[in-house]
Amino acid sequence: MFPTDIEQITLEEFLEWKPENKRYELHNGGIVEMSQPVGEHE
Repeated sequence: MFPTDIEQITLEEFLEWKPENKRYELHNGGIVEMSQPVGEHE
């Protein structure tokens, strides 16, 4: 079961919050931590 009370944010809020030392993306208003690229994707 997935939590249903996750706070959604705007793009402006995401850009203000986003740290420089990790990779994050905004998906449908939710923050998703991305793994570091490996191999040819670096």
